[in-house]
Amino acid sequence: MALNSWRSTVRTILLFCFLLRSSCASARSPDKLQATNFGLRGEAVVKADHENVRNLSEPNYSLYQRSDALLKRVRDLVEHHPQIMSMEVLKGEQDGYEVEITVVTVEPGGRDISQDTKMRLLLDFGQHGRELVTSEVAFRLLQTLGGESPFGEVDLDALVRILPHTVIKIVPMENPNGRKLVEAGDLCERKNGRGVDINRNWALDWGKKEKDYDPSEEYPGQFAFSEPEAVLIRDLAVTFRPHVWVNVHSGMEALFMPYDHRITVPTDGAGPMKTLLQTMNSMHCLENCVVGSGGASVGYLAHGTATDYMYDVLKVPMAFTWEIYGDLKQPEYECFQMFNPVSSRLFEEVVSRWSAAFITLILSLPAALRELPTRALELPVWHWESIPIVDVPDIPDAELRSRFSVKPRAEEVSAGVDWGSDMQTEPGLNDGEKVLLEFSLLFTGVVLMFVCLRLFRCFSSTGHVSYSPLGVKRVQV
Repeated sequence: MALNSWRSTVRTILLFCFLLRSSCASARSPDKLQATNFGLRGEAVVKADHENVRNLSEPNYSLYQRSDALLKRVRDLVEHHPQIMSMEVLKGEQDGYEVEITVVTVEPGGRDISQDTKMRLLLDFGQHGRELVTSEVAFRLLQTLGGESPFGEVDLDALVRILPHTVIKIVPMENPNGRKLVEAGDLCERKNGRGVDINRNWALDWGKKEKDYDPSEEYPGQFAFSEPEAVLIRDLAVTFRPHVWVNVHSGMEALFMPYDHRITVPTDGAGPMKTLLQTMNSMHCLENCVVGSGGASVGYLAHGTATDYMYDVLKVPMAFTWEIYGDLKQPEYECFQMFNPVSSRLFEEVVSRWSAAFITLILSLPAALRELPTRALELPVWHWESIPIVDVPDIPDAELRSRFSVKPRAEEVSAGVDWGSDMQTEPGLNDGEKVLLEFSLLFTGVVLMFVCLRLFRCFSSTGHVSYSPLGVKRVQV
């Protein structure tokens, strides 16, 4: 039996060596196109792989949803969960230019007439037309909150206490008119349906222009709040009075807090906001995200932005801009792949990680908001540890729990080898066979370490350039 194990070990080592030689030869071949990072450290998507990338110049609509289809699925999802979800369509018009914005309200503890005693989040996606992936994250988050997509590993006890006291308004696509232009072929379009950057149209520090101002990218409009999209979101925030605002974008990997229009951070609340963002960076951005104020971190100042207005004018206790994906190594004309993952594998990873990030945000908010006594009102949810689970207002606890799919922790399984104690071996082995088996396992471990080292050296020598969130060019995000 020990001899058979030894033969199997030798065959395995020979196979590893053959694969190592083939992989290194393939990676160093000049005939192969260089793999691109696509914004995540260590992520390689080979451009020549047509199974993963259909056409790098156009959206893959078998992967992404067109705007009409996505909003229809949002409507269907809300209709399937009337006990916790509702939907409204905000309509605006200015000088003949019309817009409709879908807003979904999620109350996991049951829909109440009054939301004053609940923790309130306003989450905005799809503000720029070319950033399709953000709306996909919004849809996945709605599926998760509706119990149609798993949460993954979460603190279930904390969730069943916090969520009944939470209301979330989600705008899956703030800029549907601009999105239509992208779907019609203008893949670099970030502005709305009449050429205004919605995220430069807010009244705080509106109209100021930097030396490298580019009107094709960030035209702020004829006057502050000239665009119905900005007016509708402002009015929604005024009536909803959120404790947290998150404006979700793509173009780089970053987690921003105020301010965008200057290089400073707020004097009240900067510490708790940054601490929360550092938690998000660690758990969901693989430590790749830039964390700090937008004005100090992104490489340019932005004037008239929604996040600064929410924080300084509407006094939202915590206001953030999340940049969830970016491939700044792409040329500027390759807009779609600069702002959106193009392989199915990377698409799924980005959407899954960032939809899960909002669950982490909900779990982290009570403790973070407790650190803002001058800006946040006292609510029971801030002290969720003292809220009994049985206090779910409208939905029985069992039903609430059934919406969550929590992965159990994998139990430790003995491998039969304990290098620090008596070795557990198969019965019937003599002393010589035990020594041979132990030596073969040790030798296998050494060889595998050598193989891993060779693979690392092999692929690290192929000219791969590490990802830099700020890149070498100014890209409006």
